[in-house]
Amino acid sequence: MPLGEVVQILQAAIEASVYVAPTEPGLTVPELYEVGKRIGLKEGEIGDALPQVATLYFGRPNQRLLLPEQMWHFAGNLIFAEEPDLRNVAAFDFVVAQLNELVREVGAGRAKIDRSVMLDRAQAQSISRHDLEIAITLMLLSGQLTEDDGALRFRAAQGGERPLPSASRNQARVGHMRQPKPARTRVMSHVKDVIERRTDGRPKSAEPFGAFAERLEKLGYGHFRLWWSQTVAELGRTDSASSPLSALVLAAALVEGALTFVVRHAQSLGLGVFGSTDFTRDPRTWRIDDLVAGAARGGGAAILDLQTKNRADGLVCTRQRIHAGRMLSEFPAGVPDLRPEEAREAKTVAEQVVRRVLDWLERYPST
Repeated sequence: MPLGEVVQILQAAIEASVYVAPTEPGLTVPELYEVGKRIGLKEGEIGDALPQVATLYFGRPNQRLLLPEQMWHFAGNLIFAEEPDLRNVAAFDFVVAQLNELVREVGAGRAKIDRSVMLDRAQAQSISRHDLEIAITLMLLSGQLTEDDGALRFRAAQGGERPLPSASRNQARVGHMRQPKPARTRVMSHVKDVIERRTDGRPKSAEPFGAFAERLEKLGYGHFRLWWSQTVAELGRTDSASSPLSALVLAAALVEGALTFVVRHAQSLGLGVFGSTDFTRDPRTWRIDDLVAGAARGGGAAILDLQTKNRADGLVCTRQRIHAGRMLSEFPAGVPDLRPEEAREAKTVAEQVVRRVLDWLERYPST
């Protein structure tokens, strides 16, 4: 995808965050990567675009990023209509009307109102608190308001009342033209899910490899997170067409790792999963094909269903080509060429297995 389009998508994600969480607008760098990957962007594309999306992100991975003030002018001024338009005109009018009344009473220099008071007054007039928070935040970001210790005021201390946003829209012919927002619409559901994951206890990432990395600490293997993340990152950089064997081996390593890291927890539950005595021996003796078979045991408590087990078995079988002895035994006339689609299938299988492990951990959580 062209760099300019990637930049627009990531900027649209930051814009969407205001409508999802107006009191906590913006997205962190990891959140932007999460949104981008969900709509099919690659890590390299996102990384190349980030310097043009927001200026202050180097060394600040957990700080929420916002767009420069000039990029909020259209959103903060209702004369510029949007499609779809997520702004409540009555909420914008209410903010300006409240401050206008104070300007008339005490003058522009002293006209300010506590944000919580304005919210309560708006709710009493059946204006949604969420809609009012959106209006306030967009007016702050676009430079129309300032906030000091929770008190809101017009940014410029010029005298006189301000025109209501609805009146400005009605008077401006440009207000009848609607600016389409396809990129914002495209990312909105993903931004909503990412923001909800900040506080609802779910893993920060919906992508299985990233979500499993967060599970390692509770499983007692937090010190292996670096190994897991490096393997995931290397698999992500591996081209299935040019390096199919590397992709295959890395995908199998993640399957083996995910199953290995849940053996101890599964055995502690006594469900029959990994019930073989083979898994009481030193982990170095565990074989990937035995791990797959053990994860499919336990009846209704099994980690892998039959379909996932069969796909994992196929991955294991193809992966055995890295062992020259097996190839001599199974393919004495020569091993078949490894096709790129087999490598792509390996990546998909690895994601499916790890997702099944995550779903199983939801049913049988570790403490």
